[in-house]
Amino acid sequence: MDRDFEQHQRETNEWRRVVGKAIVCFGELELITYKCLAHISSDKIAETSSQLPFGRRVDLIIEILEGRKPLPAEIAAFVEMLKRARKLAETRNDIAHNPVMLNVFVHKVSGDVLLEHSIATARGGRFIDLSSATEFADEVEDLASAMWLQIGKMSELGEKTDA
Repeated sequence: MDRDFEQHQRETNEWRRVVGKAIVCFGELELITYKCLAHISSDKIAETSSQLPFGRRVDLIIEILEGRKPLPAEIAAFVEMLKRARKLAETRNDIAHNPVMLNVFVHKVSGDVLLEHSIATARGGRFIDLSSATEFADEVEDLASAMWLQIGKMSELGEKTDA
């Protein structure tokens, strides 16, 4: 096996790992929205809202939470996390709905070949390289963890106010 092919295989495997991590971790954010709706709204709203796309579910949760006055700091922090998750959905959609492509560049004079994996959106305007995809996957993983911890803090807040 030649060195270029081995490098291509390593990069392909890394893309698979990163894209998989990004999708699985974003699934955690999806789960969080379902759990929120199941716990903060009536059965009928939770049932109907579970059919909404991610962005609309997030908007609904934010609307419900921001409707609580005064808004406790723990809930305000969670709302900001939801807004970040909503923004990250754009990149998740780009990764989920556009293929990783292999761009081949050949130097006209030397004949040297450069291979580059990337995701370019079908509509254009967005380009995601491996470094950007890795940062995205890490950010989504961190955000999901932070949101679960914040849910725990909000639960403790609810327990303190119930007594």
